[in-house]
Amino acid sequence: MGRVAGIVLNFFKNFLLKYLGTLVIEKIVILLLGELVKRTNSDIDDKIYEIVFEKVEK
Repeated sequence: MGRVAGIVLNFFKNFLLKYLGTLVIEKIVILLLGELVKRTNSDIDDKIYEIVFEKVEK
């Protein structure tokens, strides 16, 4: 099962890199991290997210 999972992950990675630009992938990752931070309800996580990604969005 490990070999099949590796093949699927490799295909998925190559597909994303070929058909989506790095800028799109970066935005998706930032959005997913933002949603994860919102779900944790931690003030420290919110502050770190704002400090790091406020600069990226500008």
